[in-house]
Amino acid sequence: STRALFQHNHCLCQCSNGPSHSKLKQQQTIIMKISAAAAALLSLALPAATAWTVPRHHSAVVSSAHHRTSSMSIRSPSLLQSTTVKDAAIEEVEAAPDTGAREFGVVNTNKLSKLYDLVVIGGGPAGVAGAIKAAQMGRRAIVIDKPKFDAGVLPNGLDLFFGGPTGLFSKALRDLAKSTNVGALRAQEMESDVIWKQITNGIVKLAMRNSEGQCRTLARYGIDYLQGSAMLLGENDPINVAAEKKFAKDMDSPEDGLRSVKVTNTGVLDDYVGFVDDAEVTVTGTKVLVCTGSKSTRLPGIPFEESHRIFDSDTVNLLGYFPRSVTISGLGIIGIEFANIFNALGVKDVNILVRGDVETSTKKLGMDMDVANELMRLLKASGVKVLE
Repeated sequence: STRALFQHNHCLCQCSNGPSHSKLKQQQTIIMKISAAAAALLSLALPAATAWTVPRHHSAVVSSAHHRTSSMSIRSPSLLQSTTVKDAAIEEVEAAPDTGAREFGVVNTNKLSKLYDLVVIGGGPAGVAGAIKAAQMGRRAIVIDKPKFDAGVLPNGLDLFFGGPTGLFSKALRDLAKSTNVGALRAQEMESDVIWKQITNGIVKLAMRNSEGQCRTLARYGIDYLQGSAMLLGENDPINVAAEKKFAKDMDSPEDGLRSVKVTNTGVLDDYVGFVDDAEVTVTGTKVLVCTGSKSTRLPGIPFEESHRIFDSDTVNLLGYFPRSVTISGLGIIGIEFANIFNALGVKDVNILVRGDVETSTKKLGMDMDVANELMRLLKASGVKVLE
């Protein structure tokens, strides 16, 4: 639109040779109006161009990808250079207004000093669902969760990734792959770095909406949510023994006992001093539900830490560029999921390496052979190469 206005402006200037003084003055007025509108649009376009322009040295991260540098690119020291989900989350936190009040992840010390019916360690889907079920049965519950990284917590205490599964990245990426037309973006001459930036920002937005929704749901059910590192204490720990004596009259079945959980690096609300950061508290419950998620098994000899091109299902969210090709080792459910995701995003060269043969691998998954054969047919038809 800006280009059209400037072209229109140029045409008016070309056509303004030779008319009368009144017509010339009228045309000059039109030109000034159009120029003002163009300048207004340009002022809006410049920050966007500045934010989305990727510095030239960033292409070194994707040495195998071809990048076209525009001669009209705008450079600024304040442009957004990050492309990983973690960096996008940090940008979201830095842009959020600081209201000065913690709304999420803090609990009053008076509540923490009382006995809970259920203490949940881990704020993933299983932990949140367990706490809600307890609340629906009339029980008092609390969820204790450690943020994946401190920089991903908004000033109001909202952890951008709270309530999400261990594979949150793949689930969000899958949804974005359905709604993002990468081919159309490339047709608009968008570079791969810009497209990947849009995708990572979209992942953070989805995660943030999910996190806030989970926190609101817990609040509706009267479930406390405390951010911090939890450590389950033993039955014979002095703190746990003291808690048994303290809550002996509050337990439905004293013979079942109770368990205490030490929470460090947390923030609490005190009636006298207000918000206390970096505190250490003890939470006690008659039942403890541990939902700390899963972790990928890393085979020895593979340089995960040394390479920026090798990832497992947990660290793939650190992918900081739009890949030109993807090779997945293993025909498991997660491997098939990522193969479909990157294929849907327009990655032309997607390969799955199968140890042995497809039939043996799918049987290990407990998959029906008719379903497995149809799945392999669909994968190959979509362009994914399955190498046995």
